[in-house]
Amino acid sequence: MTDVTDHYSSEAITERILGALAEAGIDRDDVDADVLGTVDEFHLGGRAASAQIVEVLRGIGPRSLLDIGSGIGGFARLAARALGCSVTGVDLTPAFVATAAELTAIVGREDSVAFEVGSATDLDLDDESVDAITMLHVGMNVADKAAMAAEFARVLRPDGTMVIYDVMRTGQGEITFPMPWASTIDASFVETPDHYRTTLAAAGLRVADTVDLTDLVLDVLASSAEAPRPPVHLGHLMGSGFPTMIANLTTALRGGIVAPTMVVAQRPSS
Repeated sequence: MTDVTDHYSSEAITERILGALAEAGIDRDDVDADVLGTVDEFHLGGRAASAQIVEVLRGIGPRSLLDIGSGIGGFARLAARALGCSVTGVDLTPAFVATAAELTAIVGREDSVAFEVGSATDLDLDDESVDAITMLHVGMNVADKAAMAAEFARVLRPDGTMVIYDVMRTGQGEITFPMPWASTIDASFVETPDHYRTTLAAAGLRVADTVDLTDLVLDVLASSAEAPRPPVHLGHLMGSGFPTMIANLTTALRGGIVAPTMVVAQRPSS
């Protein structure tokens, strides 16, 4: 896992985010989830993609949600606010977990959202302990998707729902690195939607829907390129190499090599 944590690890993340906000005239006491949305929802489509995932979950009304690969906590905080549920975020990168906890306290969500260091393939949770699971842009870093799916099935309660939103392989062609999820091919494990569906089914989960969000993502990327740069953005999280990552990713999206894909699955009651 060293390649993955090295790719995402960064120093003084909270300080850089708060410093950028201060430069824009936003005081620490005025920071809320919407202000942070341009940096803390670290997945393609940002808030627009998050809204689609929240609507899927709203239909089941979960009391507890596990957000795997929670990053600096943006989606976990949004889900807690939108759904009124408790959220546990798990991430492999300690610096992200620490930042997520700090930002959650700043926006006053620490009573309903908590974070811990952990792996998608070895969750420190009891069997059948959560109503819903989300995993946003994590599977691209997980080689053993069978072990990952088995953990999902283990901790999800009967009739529980999980939503995976990953970049998936949809066409032929070489993926150029760096990408937002990996600096080199050695840490990249992009698979097809069929592979996800088959792996989830083998773990005992019933796949209910698969949705390609490429059009949404390309629209968001185009709008972002034309809009004024927000006070905090993903460059504050990922560093100076982020524009190259986005350029490589946009080329792969437009070429049909990969697609941001949402897979919804349930654990049957029997």
